Amino acid sequence: MAERRTLAEGLNTIEPGDRTVEKEFVYGKKPEGSTPSAPALPAPTSNVASEPPIAEPPARAPVEARPTPMLGLGRVPVGARIRTELAAALKRSSLERQLQGIEPNSIQDILEEALEPWLRQRGYLE
Repeated sequence: MAERRTLAEGLNTIEPGDRTVEKEFVYGKKPEGSTPSAPALPAPTSNVASEPPIAEPPARAPVEARPTPMLGLGRVPVGARIRTELAAALKRSSLERQLQGIEPNSIQDILEEALEPWLRQRGYLE
């Protein structure tokens, strides 16, 4: 097993690197005075001319963006701030119902059961 050493000792053993590479990495561009290098392209071969050209896929017509309703049994996070006394009562009811084995007993299920009639009554759910 390798001998353990402190972080300070490990940092002292690192040799200083090329500052231009460091600047390129940090600033995301070539440092001044350097020449941009183009990537090398492969040399054309005689076999390529005998192959048929690859057809580009046809351009697609832009799709009109439209809202889609959230359907299905999936769940999405909904953030809401409620009064302290409501939150305490909700938590207490959830815990008591869990101890008694009564469904719904999770905060999420209780909230869903309470919201559904309100939304139906006002025509937001069918």
